[in-house]
Amino acid sequence: MKKWTMGFQAAGAAALLMGSVAAHAAWYPLDVEMMNPDGSRTPAKYEALPKAEKPWNVCVSFPHMKDSFWLAADYGVTEEAKRLGVNLQVMDAGGYTELNNQISQIENCVAGGAKAVVIGSISQDGLNNLVADLKKKGVYVVDAYNGIASKDVDAHVLTIPSDEGFRAGQYLARKHPAGSPKVKIAWLPGPAGAGWVELFNQGFLKGIQGSAVEIAETKYGDTGKEVQARLVEDLLQTHKDLDYVVGTAVTAEAAVPVLRGRGLAGKVKVVSVYTTPGVYEGVKAGRIEAAGMAPVVLVGRIAVDQAVRLIENKDVLRNVGPLGHVYQKAEAKDLPIDTVLAPNGFKPVFKVTAK
Repeated sequence: MKKWTMGFQAAGAAALLMGSVAAHAAWYPLDVEMMNPDGSRTPAKYEALPKAEKPWNVCVSFPHMKDSFWLAADYGVTEEAKRLGVNLQVMDAGGYTELNNQISQIENCVAGGAKAVVIGSISQDGLNNLVADLKKKGVYVVDAYNGIASKDVDAHVLTIPSDEGFRAGQYLARKHPAGSPKVKIAWLPGPAGAGWVELFNQGFLKGIQGSAVEIAETKYGDTGKEVQARLVEDLLQTHKDLDYVVGTAVTAEAAVPVLRGRGLAGKVKVVSVYTTPGVYEGVKAGRIEAAGMAPVVLVGRIAVDQAVRLIENKDVLRNVGPLGHVYQKAEAKDLPIDTVLAPNGFKPVFKVTAK
């Protein structure tokens, strides 16, 4: 068995992914920083398992497959399942309003013999009872991407929404510091009640604190493009003096044609908290001013590796989060795109059968 270059110093340690992975190379070893309980960080190398001992059954539950973020997540988990040699079932709950569906899908998948579940949660608190039941049944739970509040979760690998929100806020705060002319923004962090949205919001508010950035209005809504476009339209109608539309990647993608149609392209700027193919192309073309980056594909890979480690009772780094940054047009060519997005033309994969 491959081990971590540096031993685990705490079961609840956190790590920050660093560096990129070339498309032709294995995604590991990966430079990481483990965050210790006292807040200090320890550099280490993340070594994934070479192969699973058996073709274990693992379930993955995502809120939906409506956008490129979750396509990238799907690509990450399914490719890692193939590499490790495990059976994987991926479930699409149908949207952030479908908590009950997510719960029933997970229950049904576990009834089919899964040893572990990777969950991209719809709700931070709404899955707590389910996670407690899974623990009683001896089924391991990996909390991926969005965050689950339950203390019964066995491992976390998150895109640290509060960090992503903070980075976007800091980008604006540095550009518009205290004492400079006020700028007004529309802030669209995502669907109300989702744990990652609340964390986006907390981080963003902290990031703009003490700056000349003023939130004209905050609008919540599902991350479907039609919903976000309607919200942007409403905000532009209500607030005639907006300087920025800031929000999810779907918000940014939806805002570009809306602003162009109203003759506001360039006048009202767009900032995305994270990256999708549409956002990436938008930044390269200058239609989107800036966007945050987190290695979504690698998060999926790590989640599956964590699940297998838990099943096989091997060392597990139990709290992992990626290190990202905000990039603009001039930096777009240097983005490690293979760690962030699925390949062009990738279609959702819902089942992997071990060979």
